[in-house]
Amino acid sequence: MSMKRKLNSSSLLILLFVALTLLLAACGGGNNKPAPSASPQPSVSPSPSEPAATTEPSAPALETTSLSIGTARDTQLSPLIVIANEEGYFKEEGLEVKIELFAAGPDVTAALGSKSIQLGSSGDIPPIIAKASGLPIEIIAQQADISGVQTLVVNSDKIKTPADLNGKKVAYVPGTVSEAFFLRIVEKYGIDAKSVEPFKIGPTELMPAFQAGNIDAFVIWQPVALNGVKNGGVALLTGKESHVPGEEGPQQLISSYSVLIGHNDFVDKNPETVKAVLRALNKSVSFITASPDAAAAHIGKTLGQDAADIKTLIALNHYALNLTPELVGALETISQFLLDNEKIKEVPDFKTFIDTSHLKAVAPELVTIP
Repeated sequence: MSMKRKLNSSSLLILLFVALTLLLAACGGGNNKPAPSASPQPSVSPSPSEPAATTEPSAPALETTSLSIGTARDTQLSPLIVIANEEGYFKEEGLEVKIELFAAGPDVTAALGSKSIQLGSSGDIPPIIAKASGLPIEIIAQQADISGVQTLVVNSDKIKTPADLNGKKVAYVPGTVSEAFFLRIVEKYGIDAKSVEPFKIGPTELMPAFQAGNIDAFVIWQPVALNGVKNGGVALLTGKESHVPGEEGPQQLISSYSVLIGHNDFVDKNPETVKAVLRALNKSVSFITASPDAAAAHIGKTLGQDAADIKTLIALNHYALNLTPELVGALETISQFLLDNEKIKEVPDFKTFIDTSHLKAVAPELVTIP
């Protein structure tokens, strides 16, 4: 009987010990220490002070790093290209660019046609004529609004008003905006075109002919017009302003742009290189706006012209890469003008003539046409 009580007492003690152990374990649950587990542990996330490493996508490789870009020796076509070269913007984009300087836009389009250059800056008319003639080129970007530099310079002893052009000897560069501007003056002021003796000569021939008295007036862009004024001529009209006595003031006679063009073969095969060129030129736009003195120094050095004159002339232009409805409208108007005057046989389709894809990729805000 006593043995049985002893066993019962021992059992009771054991039960009490187990209960106490369980109670202590339950009270320790507030420590939130999970029991060890054999299951795989989740990967440890980096702390906020140690962000996860990310791999930046590398820029697409350039198809070619060496190319030639053609332009002319004036402030309408060359500034953005010259500045990109002088300020090292081309090199920043991994490009080695050789600048080819020509007398005028038609020479640039001819060089594109022969593929001696890959890209070029020209006034709007030469590429329109070239495209209408079947040359496989395309417009990639604008360079500048150059309306304000188209100028009629006259011998003031013989010509006081546009009407005095009747029966006079007038020179212009055929196939360029100077010819279009002359025809626009004839149209605006009712000049008898048949009475005018036209001299179709190159820009370098204008000043000698004017100084020798072989012509009475000439229509040209800058800086040739400025040289004409310095040598006794008078600027009677510009594309944006009249200096006719009694009729002075703003007047939009013509809208003209310079554009960046390329041969289709090069542009299609080298899209990343074209984009790199556009990035460099876009930096030039900012530079010429912020630092006109330094810009004039760069341009004057490359073109061999006086920096003070260059600063005066670049103020007449508005430099930008933008592809806009205004640009398209001006190109269509000048094309129709060329068609009416039998300079081209058809107006180019600007939906295919203007390639917006490269500028959209570089600076989409600059493209406001489809």
